[in-house]
Amino acid sequence: MHLEKIFGKIIGTSLKSNIDYKTADWKSPCVILMGNEQSGLSNKLGDACDQLITMPMRGRSDSLNLAVATGISLYEFLRQEAN
Repeated sequence: MHLEKIFGKIIGTSLKSNIDYKTADWKSPCVILMGNEQSGLSNKLGDACDQLITMPMRGRSDSLNLAVATGISLYEFLRQEAN
């Protein structure tokens, strides 16, 4: 997969990552890959990522709804772009 040549950095989400989404480097251009709620990103897509990020959770939940996680990711991307 050569998405980085076309789109720039590839950032993916992963429950196993130790990189908080707020501290990730969201410099554009980038592609954001979101995994599904049950199994996350496939190993092939995860391996293609330049950076895997996570969204820390409180309580018993270990993941967010895909739409919510996507919204949070896009907000953080735009926040960093503005600064």
